[in-house]
Amino acid sequence: MTNYQAKAIQTLRNEHRTMGFLLDLLEQQVNLFKRTERPDYDLIKEVLDYFLTYPDLCHHPKEDLILRKLKVRDPEAAERVLNLEIEHDKCSERLGEFSRAVINVLLDAEISREAFIDIANQFIQGERAHMSAEEHEFFPVALRCLSEDDWLEIDEKIIRFRDPLAAEGGLRFALLQECILGQQHSRAS
Repeated sequence: MTNYQAKAIQTLRNEHRTMGFLLDLLEQQVNLFKRTERPDYDLIKEVLDYFLTYPDLCHHPKEDLILRKLKVRDPEAAERVLNLEIEHDKCSERLGEFSRAVINVLLDAEISREAFIDIANQFIQGERAHMSAEEHEFFPVALRCLSEDDWLEIDEKIIRFRDPLAAEGGLRFALLQECILGQQHSRAS
């Protein structure tokens, strides 16, 4: 590859940082639940809503664009990296299970505290492992194998997939944006 800095990879890494922060928030709430304290259910629902909408609809399609280009450019390299389609399906399955568990807790349906905690932790750890594998396996291979023209084409296509947490003034994820701003202000201090 040339020295071109792929905006797609920078964007994906930024999104991974955001999702990692949201997983940290979720983990804090699950730990409260574990200690039989009352978690912030609004925060849990908003994190869940973000994961239900953004990754499958916008984040994963960006990665899929890169994978398709990699399969054309270097099929052998594409075979050596993790199978993103299968991994993304597993992410969706874990998310679906976690979503059902949250709904059951909110509706006071039959689910044990231990079962909820286990499902939540599987979701959190699964997402972290998935993002780590992409960062350490998939992204380096793509950066090494794709040309500057490939990246320019990919970058042009992904611009339409915007992270709602990166946009200012959105009401849908206002609580999450507030948490992110709070984190940024505490880092600056």
